Parts: sequence; C-alpha cells; structure tokens
Amino acid sequence: MNYSKHPFRVDQHLQLLIQRGLHVPDHERAKKYLSNIGYYRLTGYMHHLQYNDGSHSFRENVKFDDVVAHYHFDKELRILLSDYLARIEVALRARLIDKFSIAHGFYWYQKEDLYVDKNVFRVVNEEIQKRFNQTQEQFVRSFKLKYINEKLPPCNMGLELLSFGKLSKLYEGLKNDEEKQNIAEEFKLVSKILSSWLRHLTNVRNVCAHHSRLWNRRFTADQPQIPSRKAFKFPDNVPNNFNSTLYGVISIMNRLLEAINPGNAFIKKMLELIEKFPGINLHFMGFPDNWREAPAWKL
Repeated sequence: MNYSKHPFRVDQHLQLLIQRGLHVPDHERAKKYLSNIGYYRLTGYMHHLQYNDGSHSFRENVKFDDVVAHYHFDKELRILLSDYLARIEVALRARLIDKFSIAHGFYWYQKEDLYVDKNVFRVVNEEIQKRFNQTQEQFVRSFKLKYINEKLPPCNMGLELLSFGKLSKLYEGLKNDEEKQNIAEEFKLVSKILSSWLRHLTNVRNVCAHHSRLWNRRFTADQPQIPSRKAFKFPDNVPNNFNSTLYGVISIMNRLLEAINPGNAFIKKMLELIEKFPGINLHFMGFPDNWREAPAWKL
C-alpha cells in the first residue's frame, strides 16, 4: 500500500479538526499551536478524545484546549522524570566508579574477567575509546595533554563519557561479585532486579530525551521484574499492567530515589503536576482507582 495522503496547510488542518467535531473558539491561537508544534505531534494527544470507530470524530464537548492541556502535561512530565532519572544515573555512575576502582584499580573496566557478558565488555570499552578520541570535554583534553602515553582514561573519567543506557549495560554485564551486590544493596535491591529496573528506565529516559509522547505510553520492551520477596515487594494493590505503564515507572523511580536520597521531592512534585492538570485521565497512565489511598510508592 502506497502513502497517498497530500500535505495540508495549517488552516486546512484546523478546518479538518473542526469538521471532526473539535471545539475551537480561538482559531488564531489554534493556528499558532499547529504551526509551532505541528499537526502530527498534536494528534498523539487526540486519539483518546476521539471515538474508536475509525472516523477520527471527537467525543462530545471536546475542546482544543483539552488537546493542548495534554500536550503541556506531557511536556512537564518529561521534564520532571528527566530531572530525577538523571539523579539515578549520577548515583549509579558514582557507585560503579567508587566501588570497582577501590577493589580493582582505576582501569577496572578494561579487565575482561570482571564481566559475565563479554559483549558488554567490548561495547563499553569501544564506546569509551570512541568518546575519548572524539570528545571536546575539557577534562579529557587536559588528561591527554598531561598523560600523553595513556590511550584510555581512568574509570572516574571514562564512565563520565557513557550514557545512562551504556551504564545500565555495564552494570548488568558485570559478574555478580561483591562490588555489584553492594551497589544493589545501596539501592535496597538485589542485583538482578536492579539490572532490570535500570534497563527499563533507560527506555523511559530515551523517550524523554527525544521529546516523544510519554504520558500514556506502554513500555512493552525490557519490562522490569517485579520483586516478590517481602523485603522488596510493592504493596498488594499493584495492577497487572504495572511493569508497562507510567504508574509503574513512577513507583520504581521513587523506590530507587528513596534509597539514595530519602525524603526527596519526586512524589510531591508528581502529585503537584497531577493536581495542576485535573483533566488528565490517569487510567491511561496505569493508575488504579484506589491509587490515592494505597499508592504503590508508599513505603
């Protein structure tokens, strides 16, 4: 099947939305949003407001402002999650550097026998080598000028060149020795579950970084393991789709954040965001009916 649709101007897109039953009281304002955000991106915040019959017709009393509100909620949600995902990333990086360098020296990441997954050993070392050769980071340039015989940086510099995704792979690919277990213990988990959570959160972080729609997304790849042991498990009200929705993401992030920074403001800010946008249907984010009385992030 060939793609046969023709491109529309902004005013044509606006008329199409009106024909489909969307209430647009201020046409000029709507045109500005369509021009600055794009029709296709905005349609991602319309589907749940339309009838599911293939007509793309909007449900009764749906306004353009309802679409815009979902867009702004999603944008602020990405900003909030990005901020706290960065804190988890930084905490993981610091622990990998500290514990493994003390036990195995600053160049431990080059020791293949520390890895259970040899492909991870290769990928991590190739990435550090590539970034070391190409980056214009001042700390790398200073290191090269001072230590002209070194072909690679020590781990306290090298791991700073790795993304959250590569850090997650590094942690997962290491042998389950004392250092790896100690890191998991500081996150108040076992290493197998921590690995699965970090891999899952990498996907969330990528959605945020690429400004993709997040609020009602289903994460079907790399779903996190849900702990069953009493010491680690979530409350009994965890829904069946917990490991594929934002409700699960928020709960997992909070568990990790509380381990490294007890009393942080993540959940407080999340609740403030939800209150700011009362028109958001939280069921699309995986929130159960009783989430206020028995939230999964309640420790």
